[in-house]
Amino acid sequence: MISSKEKISTSQAVTLLICSTLGVGILSLPRNLVEKVSGAGFIVLIISTLICVLLGYFIYKIIYHFPNKTFMEIGETLLTKPVAYLACLIFLIYYLCSMGIVVRIFAEVVKMYMLKKTPTEVIIISMLFVCGYGAKRGIEGIARMSQVLLFLIVIPIMFIFLFSFETADFTNLMPIFNTDFSKIIISVGSTIFSFSGFELMLILGFFLRNPSKGFKIQYTTLIFIGVLYIFFSVISVAVFGQVETTHLMWPTLTIVKVIDIPGAFLENLDALVMGAWTLNIFITICMFLYISALITGDILSCKETNYFNYFFIPVVYLISLCPQNLAHVYDILNSKFMVSIQIMAMVVIPTIMFVILILKKKVSKI
Repeated sequence: MISSKEKISTSQAVTLLICSTLGVGILSLPRNLVEKVSGAGFIVLIISTLICVLLGYFIYKIIYHFPNKTFMEIGETLLTKPVAYLACLIFLIYYLCSMGIVVRIFAEVVKMYMLKKTPTEVIIISMLFVCGYGAKRGIEGIARMSQVLLFLIVIPIMFIFLFSFETADFTNLMPIFNTDFSKIIISVGSTIFSFSGFELMLILGFFLRNPSKGFKIQYTTLIFIGVLYIFFSVISVAVFGQVETTHLMWPTLTIVKVIDIPGAFLENLDALVMGAWTLNIFITICMFLYISALITGDILSCKETNYFNYFFIPVVYLISLCPQNLAHVYDILNSKFMVSIQIMAMVVIPTIMFVILILKKKVSKI
């Protein structure tokens, strides 16, 4: 049973959502945008951010009208019990598959940049066991870790990236407005998935000390992430050019190699950035493990959910080993199954619940 002590503040919820949303998507996002819309990637990101803010508003209205209610309890009220079980199952599959992909990409990046001789399996299982322990500490412990990560590591790393302006040529973004509008719209549909994580608020709403601040949490998180994505997308093209950016697997990490800090008071920036990103992935997997255990507890009507964290570790491990190589990982990420389940979790379920909530409110007034 969730105790009254397991509540998080507004600032903790913001940092938790930011760390959960900023995962592996930021690595390849600049390359994906350039391939689809050339230099107009920032336009796609602005539209995607606004759409996600709208979806965030839907989620806020749902949790605001059902304070201290779990996702399962809200679903039973709005969707009926059988549909609520189905919605929980969709979210569970979504987070398990997401963890498998995230930890596999994490292992591939670490193997390429840091531990070249370490087997991928060892990196994956080590990370999962550490995250399993972290998830067991509860939502408040994860939220506190996210606060430390954001303010002591992520923000200083962003400061380091500002030095990349010295080698940037913003004429590389040109031409901007020659891209077909249809391509921009299509790209918006896929770019929204880079914001995957904000829908966690449907489950985290139960833990908020002040549910009335739910929309503030959502738009603060999404605007911050949107600005961050725009920065990395623009600076990647400005530094490398459109053609070279499309040839880079992870442009965001490659930028570090061209940064030259005056005075050379910092060396080995690769290791510093990789360390910060590793901690960010740690928070993401911890959060997904915790949420998966929480959803499973709701489905099975279990009061104690901590032991589910370790039950899911071998499941996620097997999912992460399904792709044959890194290219196969991204093929799975863009497959119809993953796209469909992301749409269901991020768009369809919150929108349907919001519409039903509004209709019920109107009926009750008649």
